[in-house]
Amino acid sequence: MKFHESLLELQSLTALQGYSLQVFASGRMKLTLSDAGTRRYEYYADWPKRDTEAYRRQRKRSFDNLSNHFNIVDTLRAERDCRGILRIHEKGDNNRTADNAHVLISHSANVCFVVLNELIHTWELPPEVIQKFCARVGERRGVSSIFNEYMPSFEHDWEDATFTLEDYRCGYRIPKPPLGSSNQPDFDPDF
Repeated sequence: MKFHESLLELQSLTALQGYSLQVFASGRMKLTLSDAGTRRYEYYADWPKRDTEAYRRQRKRSFDNLSNHFNIVDTLRAERDCRGILRIHEKGDNNRTADNAHVLISHSANVCFVVLNELIHTWELPPEVIQKFCARVGERRGVSSIFNEYMPSFEHDWEDATFTLEDYRCGYRIPKPPLGSSNQPDFDPDF
């Protein structure tokens, strides 16, 4: 299947050691999956301007083969007030989206859902991360992430899981400006 990423299927995920979720102020996320060695698999989750239309096209072309995945995404959208629908693609090939993987954003609940086939990981995000992410005004290249956390597979065994603020080492990170830039990162004195 052309728009199907086999590495994001459960039988492939169980061979991996875990993954990190990075959130950028530009309205992008990055999933980096790690195997037992040093190999890393990088995927970006982009938030298209017309995300609902893009999702409808994905659903139309792949529903017959991925009905359970799309039913999960539809349920989350309806029940959890998910407004952002991010499509996932392998790093370097943004034209070949993985129809069997999505990230959903619930601004009202400060949560993002990573849906890989039928697996759901719920990430509670700090309010500052959601606000900056949803504003989508950050640079796309050369800027550090505003959130970067790693969850090893032994903590969730590739089953549905929820990660809360207490699970994170850092949480919100003030973005660093691109190298060579004279811009200073915005600083929230109340944080």
